[in-house]
Amino acid sequence: MKAIGIMSGTSLDGVTISLIDSLEDARDLKVLHYKTYPYDAQLKLRIKEISERGIVGEVSDLNYELGELFSKLLERFLNEFGIDSSDIFVVGLHGQTIYHNDGISTLQIGEPAFIALRNHIDVVSNFRAKDIVLSGTGAPLIPFFDFLYFKRFSPIALVNLGGISNITFIPDEDPQSVIAFDMGPCNMVLDYASQVLFGSDFDKNGEFAKKGKVIEEMLDFLKGNEFIIRNPPKSAGRNEFGEAFMKDLLERFNYIDRFDFIATLNQFVAFAIWYSIETFIKSKPKYVVLSGGGANNKTLVNNLKRLIKGIELKLSDEFGLPSEAKESVAFALYAMRSKLKLKSHLPQTTGSKSQYIMGEITYGE
Repeated sequence: MKAIGIMSGTSLDGVTISLIDSLEDARDLKVLHYKTYPYDAQLKLRIKEISERGIVGEVSDLNYELGELFSKLLERFLNEFGIDSSDIFVVGLHGQTIYHNDGISTLQIGEPAFIALRNHIDVVSNFRAKDIVLSGTGAPLIPFFDFLYFKRFSPIALVNLGGISNITFIPDEDPQSVIAFDMGPCNMVLDYASQVLFGSDFDKNGEFAKKGKVIEEMLDFLKGNEFIIRNPPKSAGRNEFGEAFMKDLLERFNYIDRFDFIATLNQFVAFAIWYSIETFIKSKPKYVVLSGGGANNKTLVNNLKRLIKGIELKLSDEFGLPSEAKESVAFALYAMRSKLKLKSHLPQTTGSKSQYIMGEITYGE
């Protein structure tokens, strides 16, 4: 079966669309095509501002605006790769997260009816709501996909370097033994620092951070962050590491050279990942597998290599899963399973009371 996943993460890099061909249990999963379409600067700024302090009317308008954009990008994707929409079983639309309050509420926007009705494809969306209702944290949701795809390589740890860093540890082929949680900030804070301090959307390859030195006073302060040391299950978003967090940090350490500031922030992102593995993962994985946009940040990857000793670091690409596409691929598979009325969750990873069929279906007719 062929399915499409559409993912736009908290780091606001853009919209990633992936086409997969797979059985519902991820056997023989193949990523046929994938592509990321960047948000334009004005829309990116609007999403960020509305996520931080939007009023209900702005949220509603943006919901429809993004829904139409997602539909247009899907049509573009289908045309670029010569894909007939009638060959697509289902589309999984994660939507753009604009609010996430751990275990209380979560909101992803982008009206799915645009995709469903304009392309005549059933769409599964609103993947996180049921987890909150069942007393879960609402994230991370990727661990079930990680388990299906990577269990044959266990023991293995999957680290996604998106807006937030998260981990899935698979010690064996028993789904009950999987551990997963958000570890701390990643591209969300690095991008913000790049924009404010250097006028650049992001720190390409970690070049800004590479030029600075780590300031221990700032790093020690960050190491005491409440979220980092809290026991899982836990999930994070802009509430924890958004604009308010970064403004406070920039003001508190305004005397630090900008290269040193972003170098220290980069080291802190790596520290939070290392600390989580050392503290909350009780047995050693054979591999730590990186995915997400942060996997392109060479300084961050080098910091991780220095901290995580005795474990081989790899990219998910080396396992047949492009790091850029991993999350969109996961939601394509989840949409497939939801349409088939199959459950797709590991309750222990979010603290939810039970497994559930993810999302809601918007029919394409």
